[in-house]
Amino acid sequence: MRVSPPAAPRRTAQVTQETRELILAAAEAEFAARGFAEARLADIAKRVGITRAAVIYHFRDKSALYDAVLEAAFGPLTEQIQTSVSLPGSNAERIERVITAWFECAVERPTLGRLFIREVAAAEDTLRPEVDRLATPMFAAFLNAIEQGQRDGEFRPISAIHVANILSGAAIWLTSGAHLTGGQETEPPSERLARYGDELAGVARHLLGIRPQDGEGENDHE
Repeated sequence: MRVSPPAAPRRTAQVTQETRELILAAAEAEFAARGFAEARLADIAKRVGITRAAVIYHFRDKSALYDAVLEAAFGPLTEQIQTSVSLPGSNAERIERVITAWFECAVERPTLGRLFIREVAAAEDTLRPEVDRLATPMFAAFLNAIEQGQRDGEFRPISAIHVANILSGAAIWLTSGAHLTGGQETEPPSERLARYGDELAGVARHLLGIRPQDGEGENDHE
């Protein structure tokens, strides 16, 4: 009689990782739709097609799962923003790259803005430490890029914090809630978000007093 060899440890580890990623994706959708308090592990398990106990096997409780979701959602965005401001180019180009990074991440993760809005709405004086740890570095990178542009004389003297809040808030709204008041827009979400990103970059240029280049916008104020 021929006996099948036991499953290879590498294959077992691969299946475990795949299951973990499926749980994270389902949890991200559930938390974005319902919020932390209303989301249920049983519903997350149902989305994946596994049992609640299987979810607990990978994540000890709902709080641990939620923290892992936030890390998976905001970690890549933070990295992209920090990369955007460290690449060569003018300060204006750095700001526009930050805006582009946010919108590109939102195309890949439509839940991103909703997760953040829920956290901000639930916060009283400050964000929860788990969220602040993820949000502070990307906001600081954005703020530093604005302040550097002002030190270099490229941007006009305006409150950098106010500008960062305006642009960040607009980006969050446009990538998570603008469809609710966007009229009868029929273009694909990816194209709509790309257009919103371009328009927000124009708002950034206006706020920071960046002059148009090569005749761009020459007739805007005529």
